[in-house]
Amino acid sequence: MANQFTDGADVTAPASGDWLTYALLLADVGRYLGYGPTSSAWSAIELTEVDLYVQAGVRQFYYPPAMEGIEAGWDWSFLRPTTTIATVAADAAQDLPATLGRVMGDFYYDESAYRQSVVQVGEARLLAALSRSEDNGPPRQCAIRAKDQVTGAQQVMEVAWWPIPDAAYTMTYRYEAMAGKISASNPYPLGAKRYAQVITESCMAIAEQRANDGGDGLHTALFRSALQSAIEMDRKAGARYYGPMSARPPAEVPRHGDTGGTYPITYKAASI
Repeated sequence: MANQFTDGADVTAPASGDWLTYALLLADVGRYLGYGPTSSAWSAIELTEVDLYVQAGVRQFYYPPAMEGIEAGWDWSFLRPTTTIATVAADAAQDLPATLGRVMGDFYYDESAYRQSVVQVGEARLLAALSRSEDNGPPRQCAIRAKDQVTGAQQVMEVAWWPIPDAAYTMTYRYEAMAGKISASNPYPLGAKRYAQVITESCMAIAEQRANDGGDGLHTALFRSALQSAIEMDRKAGARYYGPMSARPPAEVPRHGDTGGTYPITYKAASI
């Protein structure tokens, strides 16, 4: 029987080879609560309760609370994906992905373009630049801003360019992803292949705390231990490094008025 959680799919039958899915999390939490592992045998109230714990557990993993030896809101590397955007000639602004929370740093041209990165500035500074010059060309500055929300749709962000692009330029950038709700149609938690155990224990800890009126127990302790190990793994993987993404050395700085050349500033034949 289809419902708001299963989207008509069988959440008790994950595909062969899956590391961690929404179905498996439902089964683990349901078994812990005494409802059994088969969601189709649960009442609507039981299914609502189990789904609530699973969603809260996944969110707790994505945005962990402060604990002893753990800072609040650890920035997971898998929530900082890299993607590309292609400008459109004469388009002053473009929509960004619906899952985008914020852009991390600059936009980088393809290394074959031999151009400085597009620096992110405040909207007031960008508007001031546009007021001084409306000439089109390769963008050198950009501003990220929220668009008006359309009724019934999620609010999205857009990037505004200066100068307004005169051609199509493909640029790379990194952004903070806003993780969506997991379900039968979106079954895989982000980071699950590496951190399946800590995600599972996070969901179990939420169930343990709420079913026991806030009492901590075995699963809460296991979650804290697993979270510490997971954060250490992610730290070693370089979670806090956002990079230059172009091949250009960061020491090269364009001269005033430069439109994107690659030469450095020199003084008495020495690079500065």
